[in-house]
Parts: sequence; C-alpha cells; structure tokens
Amino acid sequence: MMRLRVHHLLCSALYAGRGYSEAFCENMQHVVEWLWNSSYAQKKERQVMLVSGPDQVCSACPNLTADGCSLEDDQVVGKDIRLAQALQLETQKVYAVSGLLAQVSQNLTEDIFETSCKKCDWYEMGLCDYEKLAQKYRQI
Repeated sequence: MMRLRVHHLLCSALYAGRGYSEAFCENMQHVVEWLWNSSYAQKKERQVMLVSGPDQVCSACPNLTADGCSLEDDQVVGKDIRLAQALQLETQKVYAVSGLLAQVSQNLTEDIFETSCKKCDWYEMGLCDYEKLAQKYRQI
C-alpha cells in the first residue's frame, strides 16, 4: 500500500521529470510508474491510502522536515483537504488504485483543477494544465 497526498493525484498524472533534486525525481518516477504505468489488473490489486500529510512523494523531498513541509505546510494540508472534498474523496481511507483514479476522473473539473493548482510553482512554470490532466484521466 502507498500513502499518497490528495493533490499528488494531480501532480503524478502530469509529472514530466523535473523536481527538487535527483533523489526526488527518481522517487517521483517510481510513484508515477506504480500508480499510472501499471496494468488494469495491477491497479485493481494495488491500494492507496489518501493522506493530507507527508506521503511517498514527500519521502524524498528536500523540503520535508520533522514538522512537515517547510514550504508552508499548513497551506499544503489545507489544499489536500479541500481537494479531497471537491473530488468526493476521504483522507485516511484506503482505495484500490483503479477505483481511485476512476473517481477522480469522474469528479475532476477545470474549476477544481484551477482552484487546487493555480498557486503552485509547477503550474506557474507551465508544466501543468487542465486539458493535459483531463486527457490523462480519460485514458484510464
């Protein structure tokens, strides 16, 4: 089972090989492959616990401290909680990857994406946009 922040459901779908450090990028690539580049049968078997705190992605991030994310942890936690509500998901709940991705696909809107992502550095650099994200989720 993998622990995953709610907003990382969006980040992982659009990950393009850039990150905070080489270790972060290697870890993120592992997460992306585990979550996205697996067969439907594997996605039915694999489980994710959604969290609003440090997760598998954060584990290799140089911004992770004993107190959480050094990049405004309270804002990141709030972002996860609001996104979970918008996508009709629950934190601290375990989901099969296949069902989780299907639920995100069903509930994701451009407004939800913009609200969640518009203040993110990666978004501001042009690495993320709703159409790319929606396309990725339509492929599941």
